[in-house]
Amino acid sequence: MSNDKPKTAVITASYSGLGTELCKLLAQDGYHLVLMNRDRLRTELQLHDLRQSFPGLAAVPIIADLSNHDAVREAAMKIAEQHPHIDRLFHNAGILQNRLAFSPQGNEIHFEVNTVAPVLLTHLLKPQLAASGGAIVTVVGSSAMRMARQLHPGKLRKPTTFKKFTPYAQSKLAAAAAFIALSEPFARDHILLCIVDPGPNKTAMSESSGLPGWFKLFRPFFSSPAVGAKRIYEAAHDAAFDGQTGIYIEKGKVARPPHIALNGKLQNELLLQLREIAHISA
Repeated sequence: MSNDKPKTAVITASYSGLGTELCKLLAQDGYHLVLMNRDRLRTELQLHDLRQSFPGLAAVPIIADLSNHDAVREAAMKIAEQHPHIDRLFHNAGILQNRLAFSPQGNEIHFEVNTVAPVLLTHLLKPQLAASGGAIVTVVGSSAMRMARQLHPGKLRKPTTFKKFTPYAQSKLAAAAAFIALSEPFARDHILLCIVDPGPNKTAMSESSGLPGWFKLFRPFFSSPAVGAKRIYEAAHDAAFDGQTGIYIEKGKVARPPHIALNGKLQNELLLQLREIAHISA
């Protein structure tokens, strides 16, 4: 990353528990921030708080519903117009629900937001990421993906049954598999991809009714969002990860992801489906 130009970071769900703390770290490091969220009022409130803490901060809001492909494309166009280069892209947004629901495109909502949206947005911003000359895309993953015993790409899009937490775990596993598979072609444009587990944190999601009951028993032992945000930040900045792509980071170290995420046949099947769903080229 060049030192003679301002650094730009795009953060989805920037006003979430993890996103709020991550933005503080990025602002402290002198980044220009692009805050990509669904709710305009909450974004404006976050902007106000950030500017109070960091006078002179350069930050812009981009409002978009990540479950809507048209909204994601429009948002990416706005970002590209305002920022010719992007140095860091943080896919922090995620969804966890307690029922079967579908996106405007008719896809299962966990798969849409947790898997399809990050892949689509990364492809749309690829020219700006490449222009950085050393961009890093960080996907906020979850060790919960280890709970997904199997993954059938053809069944992720339109399931007919629902079991609490299963779609979340599967969508996180699918995201990891997709970004590991994409790491080699993106590296040709000097764009590195990584997946990081921030660990269990006391965020709004940790109180979701979409979680199994037993999971909530451990919430008192969860870390503050600041701890998880630091792990996300370090995944994109720590010298220990320099030059590495397609890696999964857990507890601050490179770890082996579930074997399913490394299955080449499954990766190819998943990427074909994602390209068809999101209308993106190889």
